[in-house]
Amino acid sequence: MAQEKNKIGQYLKRFREAFNLQQNKVAESIGILPQLYLKYEKDKSVPSASVIINLANAYNVSADYLLGLSDSPHPTPYDEKEVRAAFEFRDTWLKMQKLESALKQAGQVPAQ
Repeated sequence: MAQEKNKIGQYLKRFREAFNLQQNKVAESIGILPQLYLKYEKDKSVPSASVIINLANAYNVSADYLLGLSDSPHPTPYDEKEVRAAFEFRDTWLKMQKLESALKQAGQVPAQ
């Protein structure tokens, strides 16, 4: 499912209607003014990240699903080993970049 720019309001309206809720009730449940929520649905204003998170929590779906960026209503759990390995790779790469930069500053270019 591809998200088009400035279509957040369509997704918010679709969800609200799917739950058969009124705009003022949704706004009240997440702590914003109904007029502001109306602006979100009409794409006259873009909700902040915290509002998106509150809406996703209210509908019990992921923010990506709420915004039409994912077909899955709930995030896919990550394999902890894969995540750890990815961060270790990133950290090693950053250390290598720092080392290479220091060597260049010292006038010693590493072999390619």
